[in-house]
Amino acid sequence: MNLAWLLKSRTVGAILALSGAVTSSVLMFSSEGLPSLRKRQAELFSHKTNLYAISIQNRNLRDEVSRLIQKDPELMEALVRRLGYDLPGETVYLFGDQSTTR
Repeated sequence: MNLAWLLKSRTVGAILALSGAVTSSVLMFSSEGLPSLRKRQAELFSHKTNLYAISIQNRNLRDEVSRLIQKDPELMEALVRRLGYDLPGETVYLFGDQSTTR
């Protein structure tokens, strides 16, 4: 059997077709094949949509903070201090009920 005869014969074509059919069926019907890929693509789309919504919300909050700083810096300082922040170098003394954490 020489190589030229083997290449001309239908054996190589049949083997390639059978190999392609087996590979396709494994990809289509195995648990790690196309169903898993579709599921992961749907999850990725969901996470991207969520990330986009959060980034819009973050941008809106950043814009609100910048407007607040420009309009009323004293109100901004009061709100920030209410959240428990202080200026560098300040010493914070707590009096009264300390059940809330800073």
